[in-house]
Amino acid sequence: MNPNSIRKEVQTTGFQTSAEIAQSRAYSTTSFAGTKRSRSENEISTAFTSARSLLQADTGNAGHRRIGSYHLTKPIQPNKRRLVASDIHTLPDAASPEDDIATYSQRKAVSSTPGPSQYPLLSLRHPKYGLPESLVANFEKLGVNCIYPWQASCLLGRGHLTAEKNLVYSAPTGGGKSLVADVLMLKRIIDDPHKKAILVLPYVAIVQEKLKWLRRLVEGVDKRIDALVQVDGSYPSRAKFLQSSIRVTGFFGGSKSRATWSDTDIAVCTIEKV
Repeated sequence: MNPNSIRKEVQTTGFQTSAEIAQSRAYSTTSFAGTKRSRSENEISTAFTSARSLLQADTGNAGHRRIGSYHLTKPIQPNKRRLVASDIHTLPDAASPEDDIATYSQRKAVSSTPGPSQYPLLSLRHPKYGLPESLVANFEKLGVNCIYPWQASCLLGRGHLTAEKNLVYSAPTGGGKSLVADVLMLKRIIDDPHKKAILVLPYVAIVQEKLKWLRRLVEGVDKRIDALVQVDGSYPSRAKFLQSSIRVTGFFGGSKSRATWSDTDIAVCTIEKV
């Protein structure tokens, strides 16, 4: 062998990198792009092994019928009658879609609660409430022509209208809780002119709204005063005149009213002014 050829081959190989050697060699490869591996018949999915084995194991149950890998459950009582919807009957006084009655006015067209004609105690004019005619007329001007049965039960409870017992009640929002409180409060102020009431509300806006409501209710309503002149015991020569009208005053932040506690019968205020 010629030594020069050996030296030349070694020298040529020594200058090639491993990447160049790998690129110079030819490899036979097969592309598997777009092909799916076929699943073996003996291969079982591990995620559903327990559930499938339980379904296939219970083959002796007569109440099941196998379809493929699943079972259809038969009804326990096959002869039992299925539920059927009842017939729809149209009431003679019901409102039809052609009447175009809004939701808030349906109560006037189709009455779902009893009225004063059926239960006289649902009218504030009933003698059991003992309210003045002017106060009841103001309620009717504001749209309160009758009350609900549960409101009548609260008002006519033993000792409620006479302030002998307290009353604790609850109702959903907009259910009429304030009406019961207003009647009891006004009844107490009218019957006993020396008493005062404090109505505490959470927000200034609600206080302002309540002030307007109560002032419209007590407009023209007088307290039941037997003697307009009350002599002070300490100073018999002095006479104290009791005002017959009901004074409603608001006490809240930002109010410009200069009324004091002695100038009011009903104080409507927020919690920080109590």
